[in-house]
Amino acid sequence: MYTIEPHTYAKAISRLPELKVIVIGDLILDEYLIGEVNRISPEAPVPVVWVRSENSTLGGAGNVIKNLSKFGVKSVVLGRCGEDETSKLLLRLLEQENTSAKDNKIVKSTHVPTILKTRVIAGHQQVCRIDREETFPLTASEENELLQAFEERIAQADAVILSDYDKGTLTPKLIQGVIDLSIKQGKIVTVDPQVSHFFQYNGASIMTPNHHEAGKALGRKLESDADVEFAAKEIAAQLDSPMMMITRGEKGLSLYSKQFDKTTHIPTVAQAVFDVTGAGDTVISTFTAFLAAGFNEIQAAVISNVAAGIVVGKLGAETTSIEELTDALNLKGILI
Repeated sequence: MYTIEPHTYAKAISRLPELKVIVIGDLILDEYLIGEVNRISPEAPVPVVWVRSENSTLGGAGNVIKNLSKFGVKSVVLGRCGEDETSKLLLRLLEQENTSAKDNKIVKSTHVPTILKTRVIAGHQQVCRIDREETFPLTASEENELLQAFEERIAQADAVILSDYDKGTLTPKLIQGVIDLSIKQGKIVTVDPQVSHFFQYNGASIMTPNHHEAGKALGRKLESDADVEFAAKEIAAQLDSPMMMITRGEKGLSLYSKQFDKTTHIPTVAQAVFDVTGAGDTVISTFTAFLAAGFNEIQAAVISNVAAGIVVGKLGAETTSIEELTDALNLKGILI
């Protein structure tokens, strides 16, 4: 079992509120309609959901921001939304999550709507999901706006997260521009990738695909520890990245270090998996925050693994708090 000394953990925790992380990626609004099912529709063989409550929350890159906010980390948000009613709610929610409207740069597009995903939940079970989106890449002028905004803000940031949901924000030009500027400034830059862009994140500090994404990118299934070790090393080599993390669901996660030419396997700590939605966002936000706060990569990976184990036991794209995280670390005997 991997352990962390309490004073090292306390020191990192004290640093979190001092951090500023730039999050750039696809902004999504998640809507939840929660109700009960008591009958089947007479019109078609489908359940009738009697809606009892509803709520809206940040999804996509916004879920990374929510995770950082729960740790007290300040975010600077760069992205795109539509010029519509949905965007107004999205922007209000962003302002509530420890971000500053004056520091954020959200490009408003007239040719794409704000992405809205509606999940219908009954009896803690997702009945269906309704997506309202048009996924067009940024225009040249939108790319230039976001790159200029990033260049103006990177010096004051402690780390950068690219949150790629393949909705058009992270174009090849923007990806490489952000990574190049981050390297030039000596900043941590982490990536939660999409397979369609997999080998475009050249030079990133670390990428955190799941084992399905990593396997698909390499054209092979990753089933054993040896498969994962090969994949992590191969991807790191192709991207010229010093580290690579592959998340593995019920098997935990695996972290490759180019410096030591070694892959460390960290087993899951989840008690029960209720909903894996947003677990990847929790992993990358926790890893980035604690790495920026002074943890080494193994310590940051251990913390990320515990955080993911907490959120998969909740419904929807949820987050965890420092209090929950500390309790879980103590319960698992990691803080000693």
